[in-house]
Amino acid sequence: MAIEVCVRCGAKTVKTEKCGYCKRVLCVNCIKSCRKPSRTEKLCICKDCWTKMGKRSEYKKVEKKVEEEYFPRDFRRPRGRR
Repeated sequence: MAIEVCVRCGAKTVKTEKCGYCKRVLCVNCIKSCRKPSRTEKLCICKDCWTKMGKRSEYKKVEKKVEEEYFPRDFRRPRGRR
């Protein structure tokens, strides 16, 4: 692993995240929130983009994607021993 420098605060760190809105590489301390809408996708927002209401509302609109093969459980039918 390479040591990278945070664009926002200048800290040297190994664990960096990329903001989904400003596309900057930031350290964990500069990331405000992260969300996983699907198994393979990770969406992060930095503290600078969090203060801009347009970008914050876009981040909050992202809902969790439901996979097609997922079937919800039928609660009318009892499961287990009868």
